Amino acid sequence: MDDTLQDESSLEWSLVGCEIISNGEALTVRFLDASFTFHAQWLDDANCDHGPSRTASAAFCQKAAAARISKTSTHGEGFSTTVDLSWLDGLVSSFPAIWLRIMGPLVGKLGESNPPLPAWQSRGWLTDSLRIPSFDYKSIFADSAQICDAIAVSIIDEILMAPNTGIVRITGLPAPDMESERDKTDTLVTQVLKKIFGAVFQHPRRSGEKTFNVASHHEEDSKRAAGLPNYDTSQILLPHVDHAHYQHPIQVQGWYGLEGESENTFVSGLQALNTLLDETPHLFEPLLSAPMSVGRVVHYYDPPLYQAAVDTPVSMYPGTAQVQRIRWHPHLAGSIIAPFDAFQTARAAHRKLQEILRRNTHQLKVVLRPGDLYIWNNFTVLHGRERVLRVPRTGVGQTVPEQVVADRYRALKIGALRRWVDERWLVHLPAAQLFQLGELLSPRSVG
Repeated sequence: MDDTLQDESSLEWSLVGCEIISNGEALTVRFLDASFTFHAQWLDDANCDHGPSRTASAAFCQKAAAARISKTSTHGEGFSTTVDLSWLDGLVSSFPAIWLRIMGPLVGKLGESNPPLPAWQSRGWLTDSLRIPSFDYKSIFADSAQICDAIAVSIIDEILMAPNTGIVRITGLPAPDMESERDKTDTLVTQVLKKIFGAVFQHPRRSGEKTFNVASHHEEDSKRAAGLPNYDTSQILLPHVDHAHYQHPIQVQGWYGLEGESENTFVSGLQALNTLLDETPHLFEPLLSAPMSVGRVVHYYDPPLYQAAVDTPVSMYPGTAQVQRIRWHPHLAGSIIAPFDAFQTARAAHRKLQEILRRNTHQLKVVLRPGDLYIWNNFTVLHGRERVLRVPRTGVGQTVPEQVVADRYRALKIGALRRWVDERWLVHLPAAQLFQLGELLSPRSVG
């Protein structure tokens, strides 16, 4: 997040005024760019004057729905503006105005005269529009903790929240320690991901933080190729997300080119779904409702590792029309688990999405060379491999679990935003609203 603040005197979200309506059961809050009406009961439930946690008597599921507002006033200006409410029971609450502006689109009723609010949901990208942001290795490992945190949050913003990316490239890396890389310990991609996110995935069978290496020439990897398509470098690896067979797939993936060259692919799953919606809207719903089985067996572990998940290809954020996760792996998918009457439509949806994913307009082809390191959102960006161009070829992969990503992002965002909004009001904000709050206070400067 850029440290340059917007001019407080010209903030588009500045508070204009408040009006008590419905005999105190609701409050309309007007900003320069929009107005929202909130239930008085919701405001009482969400109040964080006394901190983000609740006592037994204050838990909203325990309280009777009896909140009514008797008086309202505003105090302060700019970022410090508050909306102060007096309740019929004599208590007083103070809400940060900018917090109400951020929560308004989620829980408030938008004023009838307001223009439509801008959509924050990522639309994805096509191959001719993608510009992959680059971040320098030295800045990630800067001597200043403040700089490191600022770079980390900028990278995670690009991966999780930016409108048209979901993928970044790390440049200026030092020469690798070939022994460590081949031994899968303390690899460059692991070092980078741990610095950005604080931790990496702990595999149930691989010891510690070892990476997974995909090589064209090692005996161990040739054995793996017999049963796992990603290890068979002689074959096309169709666009997919990793860990599709896990109950909880990893959210972030990093990939480092150690030696050799390969033609790899990246596809914006969000853009592919948008295209499907435009061309065959009736095929979107089956991707949300008809589950499929995705599984694999790994015999080179002792005992063998059996994993499977049953889920829909697309999952949405609860209560929204926004895509949370795409689960897609053509090589590991077993079958569609749908009732007889729904099967043909569900299969047509799978076929349509796969056809879109393979279009040249959607599938970006990148030659992965030694020293290249990419990090992407495994929930929304699919990746694959078309062919190996130069051998010996070894790629080194590492991943970060969803909970690690969420915790790190929240800590970084709250650390930056509490300069303007007290921490207790930030604890419960959804990640997207933390991002939007940062954008209102200090828009990103994307180079």
